[in-house]
Amino acid sequence: MKITLKKKIELSNFLEQIETNRNSEKVINKLDLMHSNPRAHVIGITGSPGVGKSSLIDKLIQFIRKNNKSVGVIAVDPSSRETGGAILGDRTRFLLDPTDNNVFVRSMASKNYLGGISELTYPTMITMRSIFDYIIIETVGVGQSEIFIKDITDTVVLCIQPGSGDNIQFMKSGIFEIPNIILVTKSDLKDLSNLTYSDLKGSENLFEYDDDGIEILKISSHKSSGFKGLFDVISKRWGILKEKKKIFNQRKSQDISWIERSIIDEFGQKGKEQIKDLMNYSSNPFKTLNELRNYLARN
Repeated sequence: MKITLKKKIELSNFLEQIETNRNSEKVINKLDLMHSNPRAHVIGITGSPGVGKSSLIDKLIQFIRKNNKSVGVIAVDPSSRETGGAILGDRTRFLLDPTDNNVFVRSMASKNYLGGISELTYPTMITMRSIFDYIIIETVGVGQSEIFIKDITDTVVLCIQPGSGDNIQFMKSGIFEIPNIILVTKSDLKDLSNLTYSDLKGSENLFEYDDDGIEILKISSHKSSGFKGLFDVISKRWGILKEKKKIFNQRKSQDISWIERSIIDEFGQKGKEQIKDLMNYSSNPFKTLNELRNYLARN
């Protein structure tokens, strides 16, 4: 889908409305309309700080554009303790063509939100998902509890740095429960990357939770190698998700998780218990959340 400059400006303006006035009826109705018209394959990129996520995304953007597909990026950065703003703006780290309207990057601060994402990530993703062919979400560097990227994406890519011990640490932390694709980054470091790749292949039985299995690949942003293989695996997975109609159920579960998590953030676990008998969700997550929020405010 070709994106015009006017469309990008409209998108930017609406994302600003989400930040400043997301509980208004107008914004809620528009978000639910966008939710009902999904377009993009949403890909989450996660991994430890310094593993090379931004460099990988930069190269992946270029590869997607060479295939004449549009791409939106949501980059969640660590927050400044002083201002609450993002310390690093990913758009400054991506080598983007400023004249290419088919690429759009939105940076946001994680603030104090756990999970490697931001409270605005979900509505931003829903908005951009209705416009672009691909959405890439880059998380803050992950830890034990920061696995919520699986609740807002269709495909999770976990990046592991050669020789860093990440594979052992992630096995301990349980983060191997979430990826669909595991990338050994910086594979131009041949000996280390080969060793890490072999360790991962030998441990597949520890993290193969999905019926479709987990793909393990080596990639090098420095050498621009491995990106065709990654794109092919992403495309294959998207075909399987749609063919088996798994994407509908997966996204519905994600909507419910987001609603419940939003209720817990605002009203605590007690609030979630109060609305459990009212949760009969089928569509319109933003209207549903607003109605539940209003109910809890009255009771």
